[in-house]
Amino acid sequence: MKNISIRICYFGIYAPTAPRDKVYLEGLKKLGVEVIECVDNSPGFSKFFRLWRKHRVIRNDYDILWVGYLSTLVLPLAWLISRKKIVFNSLSSWYETTILDRESHGRFSLKAIFIWLLDFLAFRLSGMVLLESEQQKIFIAKKFFVNPAKLQVVFTGVDETIFHPDSSVPKAKDFTVVFRGLFLPATGAEFVLETARILKDTAVKFIVIGWGEPLQTKFRKAIQEEKLTNVTLITHFLPADELRTMMLSAHVMLGQFAGHKRMERTIQNKNFEALALGMPLITRDSPSNRELLTDEVNCLFVSPENSQAIAEKIMATKDSPALRESLSSAGLATFNERCRGEVLASNIFQLLWKF
Repeated sequence: MKNISIRICYFGIYAPTAPRDKVYLEGLKKLGVEVIECVDNSPGFSKFFRLWRKHRVIRNDYDILWVGYLSTLVLPLAWLISRKKIVFNSLSSWYETTILDRESHGRFSLKAIFIWLLDFLAFRLSGMVLLESEQQKIFIAKKFFVNPAKLQVVFTGVDETIFHPDSSVPKAKDFTVVFRGLFLPATGAEFVLETARILKDTAVKFIVIGWGEPLQTKFRKAIQEEKLTNVTLITHFLPADELRTMMLSAHVMLGQFAGHKRMERTIQNKNFEALALGMPLITRDSPSNRELLTDEVNCLFVSPENSQAIAEKIMATKDSPALRESLSSAGLATFNERCRGEVLASNIFQLLWKF
């Protein structure tokens, strides 16, 4: 494959630092693919003009235009100024993350309609769209009237310079579970807090790393008023090495637990992180998670919004070092076989070559 030359123009309003782009592009470079960046995040409409000027210089120097993750807004511009094939690394849809997940605007508001139309255009104008799961493929094909043939599923992966096993990190003295993620409606962080209440009088400790109002203030108040001394709440940014060390020092990693419909379609980043770290994972069951995970093999599933079930799974892992070791080994094997950067890049390379 390294003898086959493909040149990609990475086009977007965000630098390719998010794992969704970084993992793929770094892997493709190792396969001999040349990547030219055309990025501008200037405020307001000036970024469109700047992108047009930057692209004009390189418009004949690449084979495929890659519109980056979170760059839905500039895809119509990409279609207008380029005569090359367009790959859109979408993951999901802007409408889903903003309207259905974060509930930032009403579903029938003008902003929601505007975002839906942008997604519709982005999917329609792209030659290939990369998505996170088969469930997303079904949803987007139906929701935005997209030909399923142009929708391709590729797992997200992780930044492996951060998320990797490290046997030198000692486990915490007390049995500890860690949860990391934004406090959003789809996250289900409130069920982690409720689980901590259930296990308040046990020897289980909780590390909760995340932020987002109004839940952040609510959590802090509840921890203080209810004297949940088994919970450590961390709401500030942690450097990569400190984050990895803190996560690896725990015995079990918690995923997401909300009953939100989006959780039926997404494979959460923390699932990939747990597998890459070789940590036992407890998370909610869903059709999308089953595309990667198998209950009692490389994870433990619980039903959505079920804090009692989470507590029971935590205690099961606490009482069985053999179970923790089995989940850890199987999870890391799954990551190495299906989610490592070079594996994902090889899959994408094949898609690009046939494109």
